[in-house]
Amino acid sequence: MTFRYSLKKTHRPVQSLNGRMARPRAIISFAISGRGGLHADREGLLDTGADDTVFEEWIAAKIGLDLTDAPEGEAQGVGGVVTAVRYAVVTFRISDGIESREWDAWVAFTSARLRQPLPGFAGFLQFFDAHFFGQREEVELTANGLFPVRQSSP
Repeated sequence: MTFRYSLKKTHRPVQSLNGRMARPRAIISFAISGRGGLHADREGLLDTGADDTVFEEWIAAKIGLDLTDAPEGEAQGVGGVVTAVRYAVVTFRISDGIESREWDAWVAFTSARLRQPLPGFAGFLQFFDAHFFGQREEVELTANGLFPVRQSSP
């Protein structure tokens, strides 16, 4: 599956991009769902530096997940601040308009404010081989051998 980078406009020229007035970002659209068919359509920045796939806690409530007794852990952001997270299983759905993929995965939920969800390694990128094409400003995701195969019921 191939996803074009999104262009995020800047208020000033970006020196490192030869004065360009936008930054290309590997942001993809996806749907996540929890219990009872509740789902949320989101966009997230593919983050090869994120150990986990992370969402804000309010999204868990929106898709019907109760995090009260969820397994706990911690995450550390760019600034080095450690924050508590709680884990739950969600169903992901992504599509590039040609091909679609769906899988269940453990993801982290945080009370910290995020600019957008972060599809990181655990729960997302671990299931794909990702090729980032700088010149074309695209990312290609190919399901790998870890991609969970769904069992069909009789």
